[in-house]
Amino acid sequence: MATLDNFRQTLNGLNPRERMIVIGGGIVLLLIAIYLLAWEPLIAKQASLNAAIESQKTIYQQMLKSANEVKKFKGTGRYKKINASAMQSIINRSAKSALPGAVIKRVEQNQQQAVQVWIDQVAFDDMIKWLGGLQQTKGVRIVSLFSERTDKSGRVNVRLTLKVG
Repeated sequence: MATLDNFRQTLNGLNPRERMIVIGGGIVLLLIAIYLLAWEPLIAKQASLNAAIESQKTIYQQMLKSANEVKKFKGTGRYKKINASAMQSIINRSAKSALPGAVIKRVEQNQQQAVQVWIDQVAFDDMIKWLGGLQQTKGVRIVSLFSERTDKSGRVNVRLTLKVG
């Protein structure tokens, strides 16, 4: 309060012309401070957000274009789409020839249109090659794989869940 009273006394001590200059300068200084401290940062932030929106729009358009291309080529792979029951026989036949010495314990279809396979005493390297071949030629993918060591070196017991697509 004392500072405000001192300012009023100083302002009243000035002649009218000087008082108008000080008041006008104060108003101009207040407007410049408002512009620099509030308005300019808001404008800069808005410009930054607009640039980010444009960037996101561009990315979105590219993603839409890519999604359309994927939809166009979906299902045009080198292999025919097979169902889970056909996959059971493919797995049985191919496993017998690709996995020498392995014991195929069980191959069965589950509720998610996947095939569960239990194989004992399979050579790990042969199993990986066999699964890679199934993926490349039939579009079979591994949903889950559980393996455990056996007493024989390089051989494992596995439980697989395989699905087409």
